[in-house]
Amino acid sequence: MTEAAFPPPGRAILGGSFNPPHVGHLRLAIEAREALGHLVQGVDMVPCAVPPHKAQSGMLPFELRARMVEACAESIPWLRCNRAEALRQGPSYTWDTLCAYREAEPQTELYFILGSPDFALLSTWHRGLELPRLCHFVVVPRKGHTAEDFSAAASALWPTARQQQPLLPGCACMALPGGGLAHFLDVPWLAVSASRVRQLWLAGRNVDFLVPDAALQILQNNAQAVRQHWSEEGSAC
Repeated sequence: MTEAAFPPPGRAILGGSFNPPHVGHLRLAIEAREALGHLVQGVDMVPCAVPPHKAQSGMLPFELRARMVEACAESIPWLRCNRAEALRQGPSYTWDTLCAYREAEPQTELYFILGSPDFALLSTWHRGLELPRLCHFVVVPRKGHTAEDFSAAASALWPTARQQQPLLPGCACMALPGGGLAHFLDVPWLAVSASRVRQLWLAGRNVDFLVPDAALQILQNNAQAVRQHWSEEGSAC
């Protein structure tokens, strides 16, 4: 009798501008990794090269943001930085990034981590409603959103979505058209704001315990360039 073949562990993906990466990003990666357990081999943090939904004023160069993410991930064996979005021209669409993952690792299940407000707005994303063809969602509540809000958002986006037996203990789950599942991961969200970090840093205030030391060292080593780019954000308002 042959043993049943189990699919290889998947990979969780956490995208963002990471301008700069902060402890909220890292705690989210850790919480998702621990909740997904044997389903994933690790988490990729994917810096966005050209954010489709954010202004470019105040954005640090991709190379600097990627270096900070890599520095943060260096001490965590299952965490890595993926620079794939810098290899493409034009806006950095999640659809294109996930297609690149699929092409490189067709047998690997993908778990895309996002906050509940972004999940509810997927219809505004480039091919957002088609993403369940490529990945599962791991939705983390923000702004007081509940499991009921999550289910309502999924049904509004995909009217044929249906409740599914949870793969993750205690987590609501919806089966989506295209084959993907959406998991509601009810974990605490550290209310750390990258814009607040930028304001504090520009004002010469202390950002210890908001930004990991490895990333903070890179900011300090590139203080002139950082100040130039982040100051543009205020002048554009």
